[in-house]
Amino acid sequence: MADEFVLHELQGSTVWAKDGERLGLVGQVHLDRATGVPEWITVALGLFEARQHFVPLAGARRDDDDIYVNYSRQVVDDSPQVDPDGALSPAEETLLTDYYKDF
Repeated sequence: MADEFVLHELQGSTVWAKDGERLGLVGQVHLDRATGVPEWITVALGLFEARQHFVPLAGARRDDDDIYVNYSRQVVDDSPQVDPDGALSPAEETLLTDYYKDF
């Protein structure tokens, strides 16, 4: 659950897909505007991948330095492209939420 996460503990954590495949390391953490609770993380899916993919923390679990998300690598790879710099706009957050709700 997102409320179990502490910002400094998330950064640099290894992210794992629901099938146990390693996705990569947490790049950035985006907080909920109202609560300040970590809600989204970004992850690059390979050593040479420049794109940061947004992944929701809802339903995720943490085990030490590992974060296990409820999505496959393919779902994360196909997620909408959103600029990871700066705060998520309401429209970007809706786009991502709508995408992930189907999985």
